[in-house]
Amino acid sequence: MGKLQKSHNSIKHDYFPIYINSNDKKAVVIGGGNIAARRIKTLSKFNFEIAVISPEINEEIKELEKNGKITFIKDSFKAEYLEGAFLVVAATNDREVNEKVGRISKENNIFVSVADKKEECSFYFPAIADDENIVVGICGNGSNHKEVSEKAEGIRNYLNKEADIN
Repeated sequence: MGKLQKSHNSIKHDYFPIYINSNDKKAVVIGGGNIAARRIKTLSKFNFEIAVISPEINEEIKELEKNGKITFIKDSFKAEYLEGAFLVVAATNDREVNEKVGRISKENNIFVSVADKKEECSFYFPAIADDENIVVGICGNGSNHKEVSEKAEGIRNYLNKEADIN
């Protein structure tokens, strides 16, 4: 039976969505560019203590630091920066660094998302749609980011319309 003929009930997914309490948990982002900024903005919607490690950061991340949402450490990656981390995002433009961050995180049982190689992730970083009372995580299988982005935007629009009605 082809995949299109399967009902939704018979499709098996590899990743199970789970919501964890972010209070008092350390999230470490390695990288300071646009992808890192998107991940940091998402993480900052939750109660993580966010540390950003990078030799340089873009203006968006500088603004988050200025507003007290993150702690910025101007440095290249060192394994010691992962100590105490619950969750790590490797989002540099250096494949070797991202691989090292992913490997060390996994060796230490730290959840890790490696932005440039889904096979090295222990979790997929979701798109988030939220309002005051609801958080929706949207995640694909890692092969179509545009589709996930479009569906996340649709859910955000729906949540905003519901808020306007109430």
